[in-house]
Amino acid sequence: MKRTDILFRQDRIVYTLLVLTAAIGLAWVIWRHQYLAAHDKNAATPARTLPAR
Repeated sequence: MKRTDILFRQDRIVYTLLVLTAAIGLAWVIWRHQYLAAHDKNAATPARTLPAR
C-alpha cells in the first residue's frame, strides 16, 4: 500500500466522521427546539387562575 492510499483512506474516514457528527448535531438541535417549544407552550398556561376581586 502506498502512502497516498493511506492518506486517501484517512481523508475518507475524517469526512465520514464529519458528516456523521453534523447529522447528529442537527438532529439534536431539531429535537431540542421541539422539546423547548412544547415545554414553553405548557409553561405559558397557568396551573390555576386567581379569583377575580
